[in-house]
Formats: sequence, C-alpha cells, structure tokens
Amino acid sequence: MHFSLITVVLAIGPGWKSVGGQLLASGVLLLSGYQDMGLRARIGGFFGFFMAFAFGVSALGTAVWASLWGGVAICAVVLCFETWLVRHWWNRRRS
Repeated sequence: MHFSLITVVLAIGPGWKSVGGQLLASGVLLLSGYQDMGLRARIGGFFGFFMAFAFGVSALGTAVWASLWGGVAICAVVLCFETWLVRHWWNRRRS
C-alpha cells in the first residue's frame, strides 16, 4: 500500500499537487463566504468570495506555468462555476 501511494504521488507530480491544493483552498473559502452570507456578515462573505477567486486564479496561473493543459481547463471550469455560484447566492440573498 505504501509503495502504491508513493507511485501515485510521483505520477501526479508537484505541479498537480499545487494546483489541486489551491483549488481545494478556493472551495473552502467559497463555502466560508457562503456561511458568512448566511450569518448576514456581507463583508466577511465578500472577503471569502474574493479570496476564493484569488486562489482560483492562482491555480490557473500555476497550471499555465507548469504546462498542465488539463489543469488549465479544469481551473477555467472551476472559476466559471464559482462565478456563477457566487452570483446566484448573492442575487438570492438580495431578493
């Protein structure tokens, strides 16, 4: 089991680990912003959403720099989905 884990980590490579970690942080911050919106802390929600976008853009930049073209596509889809989700949540709170 230990050997197979090392093989998977080596196959993924350091670029994918960095992109994956940044996308994970982006998702966590997106959920944090949503939770702040539920607590009526709009400034906290805005900050969480801003940081989620910042980590998403950083993941996209890392994927481009590491020439991970599949990662670029994944990051672009994630950023579009995050943008749609934030707009949906924000408009729902306003009405």
